This record gives sequence, structure tokens and C-alpha cells, in this order.
Amino acid sequence: MSSVKRPSSLSNLSRALFWTRTVMVWERVLPAVFPFVLFVMLVAVAAQWGLFLHLPQLAHLAVLSAGLVVAGVASVRAALRFRNPTFTEVNTRLAVDNGVKPERLLAMRHEISQPQLRIGKAKAGIAAADPFALRFVALVAAMLGFLIFGPVPVSQVVGGFLPFDAARTFVDTTLASN
Repeated sequence: MSSVKRPSSLSNLSRALFWTRTVMVWERVLPAVFPFVLFVMLVAVAAQWGLFLHLPQLAHLAVLSAGLVVAGVASVRAALRFRNPTFTEVNTRLAVDNGVKPERLLAMRHEISQPQLRIGKAKAGIAAADPFALRFVALVAAMLGFLIFGPVPVSQVVGGFLPFDAARTFVDTTLASN
């Protein structure tokens, strides 16, 4: 009885296919997560600029609620478009990233000695989740806020997420008495 040597399940090809699949899944999950990241960035920038300091508590709650609903809808829409990458897609992506034909990777599955394979970098998938490029608006506004206002207290930024905070209520009553 002859024993046929087979490549290990931890071979270079198997590891490269696993990590390529992982990168592709991350690219497809990111558009569903990004609306919440953008929402947090925009609220933090608005709080940095002090826009919530003069807003009544119920209006502040309404702004946060509306932002969460919009982020939730965008996230659900992106999640509904999610699908797992097929073996053919993963194999083709790995072949393109390594400059070989997909058939060569299929043949490597039966080889004992396999060359080292590169795993490609994640492709930018945020553009599909942020068609109006609001991430750049939030980033530029945060930088301008830092340049104009200087460093603001962290409690002011955190207050943007807490419409019924006791410290904020104190600020509202102080502003109202003046």
C-alpha cells in the first residue's frame, strides 16, 4: 500500500485562501458597519463645535434619534446586500493578487511544496456606504474645530451623546439665567 503525500491543511495555499476570504468578508461587512461610525463622528464633531449646548434636551434627543434611524436604515440596506464570497471569487482574487492564473492555484492544491502567496489588501468599500463623502466632511470639521476652538473638554464631546446628562442640565439652566 503506497501512501500518497498530500499538502497540509495549513499549507501556504490554504492559509492564503483563508485570509483572502477573511479580507473579502471584511470588505463586504464594512459598508454595514460604517453608517454607525459616521454617525458617531458627526455627533462628536457637532458636540466639539458646541452645537448641542444651546439645543433643548428634547431637540437633542430628536437629533440623536433621527441620526440613529438613518444610520440603522443605511446599515440594514448594506447588510441585505451582503453575501459570502464563493470559492471561485476567492480563488480569482488570490490569483490576481499574486499575478498567476486561477488554474495555477487550483493545481497547487495537489502539490506538496507550494510557494509563498501574498494576501491582497482590502479594497475600499466605504465609498459605497458613504456616497456623499460625509466622512471627509466630519474629518475636516473636526480638524477645523480643533484649530479654531482648540482642545475642548472631553465632557463636552461626551455630552453630545447624552441629552439628559446632569452636567448638561446645569449648563442649560446657567445659560437660561443669563
